[in-house]
Amino acid sequence: LVLIPILVVASPPSGKAPIRNFYISSEAMSPTLNKNDRLLAEMRTPARLNRGMIVMIDMGQAMRNAIYIERLAALPGDTVEMIDGEFYLNGNVVLRRLVGEDRIESQTGLHRPVTARRYVEQFPGETGTHEIYDTGRTLGDNFARSTIPAGHAFVLGDNRDNSADSRFPRSQMGVGIIRIGEIAGVASFIYWRPGEGFVNIQLNDD
Repeated sequence: LVLIPILVVASPPSGKAPIRNFYISSEAMSPTLNKNDRLLAEMRTPARLNRGMIVMIDMGQAMRNAIYIERLAALPGDTVEMIDGEFYLNGNVVLRRLVGEDRIESQTGLHRPVTARRYVEQFPGETGTHEIYDTGRTLGDNFARSTIPAGHAFVLGDNRDNSADSRFPRSQMGVGIIRIGEIAGVASFIYWRPGEGFVNIQLNDD
């Protein structure tokens, strides 16, 4: 089962509110964002897009105006491919380094923990690194080589085997290759986390 990274608005927006409050309703962006994390997002279209940014995607009326959150992985003109769980950008594998293993909740509907390998990864041009989870072989481990068209972008969830991101079309409940105009904002910081209370975890440098 592939989960959609839906964000639910925790407080109703007033008009075109520049800052909005969200909570995370799935594990699709773990380990960066945990289920039930609360965060603030700056609701603007970024002046410049950088790989690695965590962006808010407005899915429009067809998807009941849901806002999803994903990590920007490729820009217009980039070529992307997934081979056995490894992400290739412009013909080169994006290197990842194993840093540990975690027991996380299975998304198969069996409600039992599974072992997830935790990797550190960095996209070309990304200002820092981020961590991802890999739980083994899944349908999303392979994605045919594609070039991102003008005005579009490719996004991935950090919980690679449990995210309905650009690898999956909207007919399969994924976000597909998104239009840049659908990027409605950028995540700023997590301000509350279950078990920790109030925190200040920055999510984007830009």
